[in-house]
Amino acid sequence: MGLFGLFGGTKSDPADSMPQNDAERWITGIYALWSEYCGGSYKFFGGYEKNRSNASMVRGVLNGDWLVTNKQGVLEMVDYLIDDKNNAGEEAKKSAFNYGCAANIAARGYLGGYLTREEMMTASVKVAEVIRTKYHSWHEFAQAYIEGVGLESGVSEKQPEFFEIYDRLSALPDGPYSVAWETPL
Repeated sequence: MGLFGLFGGTKSDPADSMPQNDAERWITGIYALWSEYCGGSYKFFGGYEKNRSNASMVRGVLNGDWLVTNKQGVLEMVDYLIDDKNNAGEEAKKSAFNYGCAANIAARGYLGGYLTREEMMTASVKVAEVIRTKYHSWHEFAQAYIEGVGLESGVSEKQPEFFEIYDRLSALPDGPYSVAWETPL
């Protein structure tokens, strides 16, 4: 038994952290702006490599920011954030940001060990389906997302930075926004 076996962990496999097909890359595009803004990378689910250290970090964020501590909590928060009642009236302006948070929470639930990859994708596809009924392109979604960022207290002054991140990611030939909007999920 290796050292990792003694502590109940296994060595991480980079494939566990990264999308393996266009549907998975589409999903990471939902929260790519936030991943990059937070110092992570659009290349990974939830913005970070799936390993023991990042699992601990995302569990702390899920608990501290969202009061999520288990699988049920992740799935309930995803549903809450995509629920139209949550996005009614003035809150509708934040809906794209809420959808991004929902998909990011699912991905971080996976990174934190609360969800399997399949459960993360099921929850994320649910978010993606809502997004695609309300927006018609990556550009339209990103514009709405950044508007939502502007309405969040504490980060409203960061909108220009989010526009810069979007422009940079959009220019990448293999970036998250190079995946066709209509990609089957």
